Amino acid sequence: MTTTRVLVLVLASVVTAGAWQSTPAELSAIAAAAGIEQEVSAWCRGEFRAGYPGTFAVAVGSSGGRYLIIERNSSPIELARFTGKPSIACYSRSEVRTLADSIRRSATIHGGVASRWNTTTVCGFVDNTTSVCWQYSPDDRTFVKVGEWVT
Repeated sequence: MTTTRVLVLVLASVVTAGAWQSTPAELSAIAAAAGIEQEVSAWCRGEFRAGYPGTFAVAVGSSGGRYLIIERNSSPIELARFTGKPSIACYSRSEVRTLADSIRRSATIHGGVASRWNTTTVCGFVDNTTSVCWQYSPDDRTFVKVGEWVT
């Protein structure tokens, strides 16, 4: 199996998961409590901060919008703005290693990603060809960029 095909399979299994699923009631409630009025167009769930399971990374807006982290009893955290259709994915540390290996071996995809902590990494396409990845930094108490790739 080619590296590009492996990468496509990894991305297809995770990136589009939230986009094709209905929004769970828990996510709708958290989004409403956070004051998010736009429709959640894509989402994934992760443990972005140790001890905070059930947090969501979401895309609001269907043709351009914002990627946000939302969790109970907190204000939304904006990761980035995106153009085009949203594509967001949440990866475990082992999934990030698989993704990074696929990117490294690809002749057509350039960049990389590396988890720095043992928490969920979230990646989202900010335009048609560029995906950026973030992870929560406990030292900085904010989300930091941990990778990027261009297709």
